[in-house]
This record gives sequence, C-alpha cells and structure tokens, in this order.
Amino acid sequence: MSAPLSICWFRQDLRLADNPALVAAAAHGRILPVFILDDDSAGADRMGAASRWWLHHSLVDLNAALGGKLHVARGDARDILPALA
Repeated sequence: MSAPLSICWFRQDLRLADNPALVAAAAHGRILPVFILDDDSAGADRMGAASRWWLHHSLVDLNAALGGKLHVARGDARDILPALA
C-alpha cells in the first residue's frame, strides 16, 4: 500500500525552507506540490511585467528544488484542486 498523497498548494509563499504547509504535507507521506495561477483572483489583473518575470523565475527555481515535480496550472483553484485529489 502506498503512502497517502498530500497536496501542498503554493500560493504566495514559494519558499521550501521553514514552510509550515510543506512540513505538514511531508509528515503524511507523498507530496503533490501545486501552484495555480488564477487570473480572476484579487490582484491578478494588476500583475505587471516585473512581477510576472519574478513569478516565472521563482517557479522555475521552485520546480528545480522539488526535482521537477511542481504541478503548475492556470484557472480557478476551486476546479483544479478537486481534480487533482
């Protein structure tokens, strides 16, 4: 029997070190790290070029640190998260 899968949803806190959500997810077994870009969320329409650049490079770095296991999606988290579970 395989260990249970915990979804670790990265939102604004993209750090691995001292990340309480990641620590809690890891305590339960396998982890599915997820980042969702929700264009309809508050503030998404105000993201300028510099913010988009920073986010892109931060996600590339996070994915590398996670061994290429970061699942990146675009859309409504209320639809995406249940589909991953």
